Amino acid sequence: MQLTQLGYIVAGVFASGEEALSRVCELAPDVVVMDIGLAGKLDGVDTAEQIHRLYDVPVVYLTSATDDATFQRAKLTNPLAWLEKPVSLETLHRGLRMALYQRELYRKLRISEAKYRRIVETMSEGLVILDAEYRIIFANSRFQSQIQCDSEGCFNFFFPSMLSADTAEYLLDQIAHLDDSGKIVVDGYLRSAGGGELPVRFSVASWGGTGEICHCEIADRHGYICVVNDMSAQRASELARREAENRYRTLFESVLDGVYQSLPDGRFLEVNPAMAAMFGYDSPSAMIMEVGDISTQLYADPADRALFLDVLRENGRVSRHQVRMKKRNGEVIWVELSAHAVCNEDDEILSVEGMLFDITERKLTEQDLRRRASRDDLTGLYNRVYFREWFDNALVLATRNTNRLGLLYVDLNDFKKVNDMFGHMAGDKVLREVAVRLRDCVRESDMVARIGGDEFCVALEGLHSSEDAMRVAMEINQTLSRPLKLNDTEVSVGASLGVAIFPDDGMVAEDLLGRADTAMYKAKQDGAGVMFWRALGKRVAS
Repeated sequence: MQLTQLGYIVAGVFASGEEALSRVCELAPDVVVMDIGLAGKLDGVDTAEQIHRLYDVPVVYLTSATDDATFQRAKLTNPLAWLEKPVSLETLHRGLRMALYQRELYRKLRISEAKYRRIVETMSEGLVILDAEYRIIFANSRFQSQIQCDSEGCFNFFFPSMLSADTAEYLLDQIAHLDDSGKIVVDGYLRSAGGGELPVRFSVASWGGTGEICHCEIADRHGYICVVNDMSAQRASELARREAENRYRTLFESVLDGVYQSLPDGRFLEVNPAMAAMFGYDSPSAMIMEVGDISTQLYADPADRALFLDVLRENGRVSRHQVRMKKRNGEVIWVELSAHAVCNEDDEILSVEGMLFDITERKLTEQDLRRRASRDDLTGLYNRVYFREWFDNALVLATRNTNRLGLLYVDLNDFKKVNDMFGHMAGDKVLREVAVRLRDCVRESDMVARIGGDEFCVALEGLHSSEDAMRVAMEINQTLSRPLKLNDTEVSVGASLGVAIFPDDGMVAEDLLGRADTAMYKAKQDGAGVMFWRALGKRVAS
């Protein structure tokens, strides 16, 4: 066949539409070449329509039919090409290549459309697309939730009727002055199906006519994209803030956070009681009298005060600046500082007005979270993730300084027996004791990490020779061979260690870890206690 000569694989040739429909699912072709005239009850157009609808397989028509009625019917099946007989081999080849190219474009378009539809449906804001008459042609799930209505209830609905009267009038007036490249933002109220009004912010831009949007169902049309942001929380917060400002405007002495006014030279003009208490002074007057230089008396690092003043001179204000300060007794605390400069006509700072929040507890919590992210909760050793990061950096330093580095992979021999006989709480106690013994066997600068379960890694930096790693490995092996006490019972777990040396046994982390692990399993298998990768390699080679 000509198609085979062109390099195509012909999955099947069928005389009737019924036969083609029965096999298309099984054959799963990339494209169907269809003649209009077929044997059977279904002609080519009917067959193509069902193939496209049921199996989403594109069709190329190769036919001698030239009447307009047939052509119009065929168009409804979304064919990739229409080739009229007789057709040359070259024309057929080009038509199929173009059809396959279009098919791939459609596939990518569907993927892209699905992705962006997912994005639209997961937006935290409502999104509606309106036609030129302000009727809804699309509404995402969030908007449906805002108005308490499903997609069918939204579709083709006159959008302004969903707004309060004042909002609708103002919004339409603003849209009337909107150009193709512009955007308007309007605050107003959206009516829900239940009769309530929701405070929202509308962000509206036009689409269509200039090619901003080209989805198939709304192509060649004009309308508006409207993002609807629920402002309930913001409005409530704003109202609460205004009420608080009105209520506490003159209650400077009662606020719980530090409030102050100071001079650029480091003296206080005024502080509130909370500020004095925060820094350990008996009263505001005592603090004003005793503090003559904020930089040296309150800042843990005087350079931070100089930096604060530089930013203040440049920007006129400092917002949420976090810095370490010290109390009257020398105790260091963390504060979050916001301040603005009061300047004269020459932009010289006359005074500084600010507010302090004690965030020491938050900082300690953050430090604890960072520690937990890098530590194993049970043993307190570093965890697998942190160990890999540390080990990669250690290899970089060892390469730069031409140092040796030893890696010990440690696996407990009889840990499962302890768990089975005494329970997991006893097993946890054993792991904690093993962690303590491992740390006692190495230097403070060496790395000990729990990799998972009953497996540990020890990294030794700055080795003079492989014998240094052997000495530590033997010490660990002997230490872990000693019995551990569980209540009134002594248990022995023992360990097997595999050792790999940088750069002798590998230059990258994956190689060293894999070889140390292999050596460890060989040590466990042979009951050797400790096995060096180099020794194992020589044994395999011999």
